[in-house]
Amino acid sequence: MVSKYDLFYVIARKGETTIPEILLSLKKSKGDYQLIFNHVLELEKDKYVKRNKKIKIAHNDKTKKLFQVISFCVANKINYNIFLKKDMSNFLYKVSQKEFFTIKDVKINPRTFQLYTSDLERYGFLLIISKKPFRGKLLRHHFIKNVLEIFGKKVNFYTRQKKEYTDEIKKEYMRYKRNLETQYASAEDAQEETHFTYISLSLEGNPITLPDTQKILEQEIIPTKYNLLHINEVQNYKKAIDVMIENAKKKIPLTLELIQEYHTLARSHIQGAGEIRKQNVVIKGNPHFKTTDWKELPRKLKDLIHAYEIFQIKKKNIGEIIHFAAFFHNEFQRIHPFIDGNSRISRLLLLHILRQHDLPILDLPLGYFDEYLDLTKRSKKRDDETFKCLVEEIVLFNLKKVNRKT
Repeated sequence: MVSKYDLFYVIARKGETTIPEILLSLKKSKGDYQLIFNHVLELEKDKYVKRNKKIKIAHNDKTKKLFQVISFCVANKINYNIFLKKDMSNFLYKVSQKEFFTIKDVKINPRTFQLYTSDLERYGFLLIISKKPFRGKLLRHHFIKNVLEIFGKKVNFYTRQKKEYTDEIKKEYMRYKRNLETQYASAEDAQEETHFTYISLSLEGNPITLPDTQKILEQEIIPTKYNLLHINEVQNYKKAIDVMIENAKKKIPLTLELIQEYHTLARSHIQGAGEIRKQNVVIKGNPHFKTTDWKELPRKLKDLIHAYEIFQIKKKNIGEIIHFAAFFHNEFQRIHPFIDGNSRISRLLLLHILRQHDLPILDLPLGYFDEYLDLTKRSKKRDDETFKCLVEEIVLFNLKKVNRKT
């Protein structure tokens, strides 16, 4: 059934329209006229639209916020109607106050609780530590804040504690190993690669949405509304991911030459792909993020690869693997050996190390975006310890996700 928010999005994109035009846009019949009209009255009452000869968007902070939320959902293939409910906003507000919550913290119907937590986990906004008894963590993301603001709720999220998840990861990893004989569909693997391509590039400002990324990579349909540079960026990064996955499966170790190959594949649509820079660079919008002087690059890269080689020959447990992968990502990003494209390659290298050691990680859940950026490109100060904890959470999220499918 059409919601008032479906209607709002149609009106917002058109600027002004009529009910017959709305019916056409939503592929509804004349029999739905009264339903659409009633929704228009609701939107008018809520000060989202104005009505005269035509229905127009009311330009104010409320409409701007709602349009941002719905547009974000559309870009990320999220059902916004799930989140734009008063009861859901009440739930989100309560669970945002504590880092870890249980059903006792919200006091709602168990079925409703299960529905809400399942939706939040599916869209990457909730890490479920345990189901029996339930213990979960709502991830701190601006989308959650924006939803709450629509319903008049200002939220200050809990403060993250530096908690290690090694025991939980070991438990999920053992379950994963037991399930290895159960086939994990290659079609699902391909979907995960597409999703990671979208996730990683959206962090770099690529405007192509998840649905359109799926069209490009899975159906070979090229949407005409994007420029060729952004299309090539998606296609080439996916090629680099494919090679990384195969290399990690074959236990091929990282070398400087392999890192340059990944960059060449990912950035082959621009000049200088794979070439170590011979000039200094700065991170746009963040003067606090210090990158290595270009004259120091050979030494710094040699030291990083040497650290990796020592790591490779050592006997190591899961915690040590994750911690080194997190360090390598952070160190590579600070070295910043290329003119552009370093961050997307640092994520590729993180996955290479984890997958090379049989950790099936291929997702950066949406809910971790803000915290990930705050600890990397938006950071004022390097914090390897907190970043290590973040990577542990991401590994745990991925293992739980894989185990649900096997």
